[in-house]
Amino acid sequence: MAVIPERPRWQIGDWVANPNDDTLSRDGAAVRLEPRIMQLLVCLAESAPQIVSVDRLLTEVWSGVIVGPASVYQTVSQLRKILGDTETPPQYIETVARKGYRLIATARSLAVVTSPNQGTEQRGSRRRALMAALSAALLAALLAIAWYWWRPNDEAITVRRADSIVVLPFLDLSPAKSELAFCDGLTEEITSWLSQLPAVQVVARTSAFAYRDRQQDVRVIGRELGTTHVLEGSVRGAGDDLRITVKLISTANGYQLWAESFDATHGNILGVQEKIARAVATNLEVRLTQQVLTAMTARRGADERAYRQYLLGLQKQQAGSRADNEQAVALFRNAIKADPAFALAYAHLAAAYIDQRYYSNRAIAEIAADVEPLVDQAARLQPNLPETYIVRAALANELARPADASRQLQRALQLNENSTAALKELGYLKLTNGEPRAAQDYYSRAIELDPVSGYLYAQRCMALTDLARYAEADRACDRSRTLTTGAAWPLNASAALEEARGRIDAALGWNAAALRISPDLTSALSQRSLWLLNLGLVSDAREVYNEAVATVGGDRFGSIRLLEAGFNVTLAEHGAAALGNAVSAMPGDKLASPEIRLQVAEAALFANNPRLARKMVDAALADPALEPALLNSAWLARFGKSYQITAATAKILTGDSAAAASHLASLDRLLDQVANDGMRRAGIEELRAQAAALRNDPQAARQHLQAAIALGWSGAWRVRYEPYWASVRERAGFQALLQQVSASNDAMRSRLGSHPVPTP
Repeated sequence: MAVIPERPRWQIGDWVANPNDDTLSRDGAAVRLEPRIMQLLVCLAESAPQIVSVDRLLTEVWSGVIVGPASVYQTVSQLRKILGDTETPPQYIETVARKGYRLIATARSLAVVTSPNQGTEQRGSRRRALMAALSAALLAALLAIAWYWWRPNDEAITVRRADSIVVLPFLDLSPAKSELAFCDGLTEEITSWLSQLPAVQVVARTSAFAYRDRQQDVRVIGRELGTTHVLEGSVRGAGDDLRITVKLISTANGYQLWAESFDATHGNILGVQEKIARAVATNLEVRLTQQVLTAMTARRGADERAYRQYLLGLQKQQAGSRADNEQAVALFRNAIKADPAFALAYAHLAAAYIDQRYYSNRAIAEIAADVEPLVDQAARLQPNLPETYIVRAALANELARPADASRQLQRALQLNENSTAALKELGYLKLTNGEPRAAQDYYSRAIELDPVSGYLYAQRCMALTDLARYAEADRACDRSRTLTTGAAWPLNASAALEEARGRIDAALGWNAAALRISPDLTSALSQRSLWLLNLGLVSDAREVYNEAVATVGGDRFGSIRLLEAGFNVTLAEHGAAALGNAVSAMPGDKLASPEIRLQVAEAALFANNPRLARKMVDAALADPALEPALLNSAWLARFGKSYQITAATAKILTGDSAAAASHLASLDRLLDQVANDGMRRAGIEELRAQAAALRNDPQAARQHLQAAIALGWSGAWRVRYEPYWASVRERAGFQALLQQVSASNDAMRSRLGSHPVPTP
C-alpha cells in the first residue's frame, strides 16, 4: 500500500497548523479545522507575504466545486475568528480591497519527518497519483459543464452552512387576527437577536417573510435557503394575555428538536424574547459569551409599551411606501416618548427620516438636521449597536461623504457579521461611487444571508448594468420582479437597465408600471419627463413634469432632479431665451446649496448666459458646504452629467482657460477611475466626448460620442443647446452621428404612439 506523503506543518504567528490532521494548536491546546479552512490557511501561508486573489482561492481551495466569492468571504471570516484575529488592525489576515487577502503574520514551514523507505514508495506512486489527479480533474470539468447546462439560473443557487437558521414569520392565532403587526415585529427582532450568535448564519427577514402563508415543508425551505434549522412560532392573544409557542426544527429530516410555550403579557415580552434566543443558542450548542450577551441586552428597552410601538414601527418601515414610512416615523417617536433611553428606536427613527429623501423628496440637508441628533443619542445610550453605524453610513453617503460611510459600515460588520443591512448599504455605497465590481461582491454576500430578497436582486441588476453585463442583469431584474410584487423599485431597476441599453421605449414601459404602483414618486416622474424629451415627446414631458411638481406640493425647486427636468422641459418647449428667463426668475432663497447653484449654472450655460453660469459656479466652489465628492460624482457621471464639465465650460467662456483645464483634468481622473473599476456606461463616454470637444479635439470627441451611442446614448436633442459641443457641432461626421441617434429615437417614438402610456 502506498504511503500518503506527510504535508509540511506551518508555524503561523503563535499557532502551528498541521494539514495532515487539520489541527491548529497553540500553548498545548488544539482546534480541529474543517479541511477547506485548513486548505485556505495553507494557501495563504505558502504565498505569504504576497496577495492571494479570490479567484485563485476559488481555483485552489474549491477545485471542482461550484461556489462563488461569498464562500471565500465566509471561510476567511471563520478562520479569523478561530485565530482570534478580530481586532483592527488585523494581526494575521489582511484584506486588500479589490485584490484579495494576504497573510501578514510571520509564517514558516516546519520540517517533515519521513520514514526511511517513504521516498521510494512516493516515487513508485507518482504515476498512479498523476492518473488519479487527471481523472479527478476530468470529472470536475464534466460536472462543471453538466451543472452549467442544467442549472435553472444563477440566482437560485444557495450554499448550505454548518449552522444556519431562518425565523419564519410568527403566525397570528388570536381570534380577531389583531396581532399580525406585532407578530411581524417580533419575528424581525428575534432574527436580530439570533444574528448576534457567533458561528450561526441567520437568514435575513426579507427572505424569511417570503414564506408567509406558504404551507411549505421545512425540508424544502432548508434546501431553498441553505439553512440547517427553522424556527417557527405563533402568537395567540386574548386581551393583554399572550401565549407564544416556538419550535426549532431540523431541515435535514423535518424533526422537531425543541418546542416551548411562553405565557406573557404585552408587559413582559422582552423577557420572553430573550428566553427564546437563549433556548435556540442552547439547542444549537452555541456558547453565549459575555460579548454576545451584551450585544443582546443592548437591543432591549426598559418600557414594554415603548417596545410594542417599536415592533409596530419595524413592520411599517419594511412595508415600502410613503404612507407606511410616515406611520413608522410616528410609531418610533411614540416609542422614544415612552422610553427616552431606547437606543434602537432612535436609530430606526433616523433611518425612517433618511427614507423620506426617496419617499417624500425631502432635501438631504434638512433630513441631516433631524438625523444627526438621533444617531448621536443612540450612540450615547448604546455605543455598540450596529444599526447606529449603518444609519450614520447611509446619511454620510447621501451627503457625498463616501470615506466616512465606508468606515461606519466596516464597524457595523465588526459588531455583527450577519448584518445584511450593512452588506446591502456597502453594496449601495460602492454602486453610487462608481465601483460596480465591488458592489456586485457585496450584494452577493448579502444574498447569501437573504437569498430571496427582491431588493437585493434589483440592486445586483443595477451593478451588472453598470458593468454592461446585460444578460446577467436581465436575470437579476427578472428575479427581483418575481420575488417582489406591489413595489416600485424592481420596476425602476428594470427601467434603468433598458435605458442603459438605449431602449427608451422599453424603459418608459417599466417606468409606467412603477408609477402605477407608486404614482407619487417624484424621482420616477422626473426621469420619465427627461426620457420623453429624448424621444421628442415634449408635450407629454410637460404633462409628466407637472405631475411631479404636484407630488411635492408645487415646490419646483425642492429636488435637483425635478429642477433639472423643469429646465429641460422649458428649453425643449420654448428655447434658450425662455430658459434664461426661468433661470433669472429663480428666488434667491432657493439658491441655498452648492448643488442647486451648480444646477442653475448648467441651465445658464444652455441659456447662453455664461456670466451668470460663472457667478453660480464661483459661489458654489466658495461654499464651505460643498463636498468634493459632489464635484467628482461617479453617480452623476454614469448619466453623462458632471459639475466639473459645468465649471470648466463656464470658465472657458469667461476667459479663464487655465482654471478650466484643472476642472477637466479632475474629470479625466474620475472617468479613468470608474472605467478601471469596471463601469461601462454611455454617460462616461458622453463626458469624455464633451471634454474632448472643449479641448478642441474633434477626432477624440467623435470617437467617444460613437462609443456612447454604442452603449445606448439617446440625448441628441440637447446638443444644439449645450455649449460643450461648439467646436464640433457643425462637422459633417458629428452631424451624421446625431442623425443616427435621432432616427433611432424616431423609431422608438413611433412604437410608443402619440400619447404613450406603455406597458412592459
